[in-house]
Amino acid sequence: MNRTYEYRGYAIRVGVEANGTIPLERLEIERPRYAAVVSIVAIDERALPSPLKIDNAAGLPFSSDIDALMGGYSAARRLIDEQLADTPA
Repeated sequence: MNRTYEYRGYAIRVGVEANGTIPLERLEIERPRYAAVVSIVAIDERALPSPLKIDNAAGLPFSSDIDALMGGYSAARRLIDEQLADTPA
């Protein structure tokens, strides 16, 4: 799953990949672990650290591809907001 979003003059590309499994309470049951791969590109070509691999939110692994997608998008928006706050006007 790949998505591209626009946010405050940046293009955020978020891809999702499965990274092994997370054991559940019963050892024989496992579910996939997901990670978001995020690339941020500015319209004026300002550089942000990219690509980033994000595999959890608040210390918990993403439980679905949608969680990973939205977690990657949210993390990218925070990075952009921090970058713009540090840029002199």
